[in-house]
Amino acid sequence: MSLAEKAGYLRGLYDGMELSEEKSKEAKLFKAIIDVVEELADHVTENEESIMALADQADELLGGAFDDLDEYEDDEDEDDYETAVEVECPSCGEPMTIHEGHLASGEVKCPSCGQRFQIELEFEEEDGDDEEIPF
Repeated sequence: MSLAEKAGYLRGLYDGMELSEEKSKEAKLFKAIIDVVEELADHVTENEESIMALADQADELLGGAFDDLDEYEDDEDEDDYETAVEVECPSCGEPMTIHEGHLASGEVKCPSCGQRFQIELEFEEEDGDDEEIPF
């Protein structure tokens, strides 16, 4: 359901409640909130259409030069994800691969059981020294 459809649904709920704006301060508040939500939904729709038009123009200008790239490519350094180790989840025992770049918080979530746990790994630097990642 799009944002505009959700805003329309809210408007329908409000209208179905048949609240009197003259008698109820809450009714005035609800109506004002719904008006703002509808306006925001309109702006979002306009922005999405503008973005799609700009993307089409860029594609025409560049001749499809970036067709093979992911739509939401991260700007993160790819080197952060080259080093990886396999560990077992302490909760369910399932093996999982942990990449160095995913350890910023020191907490890992098991993809099998969803359990979160703390982890401390040591990765070997390219010059041969061990680098401990403190978590």
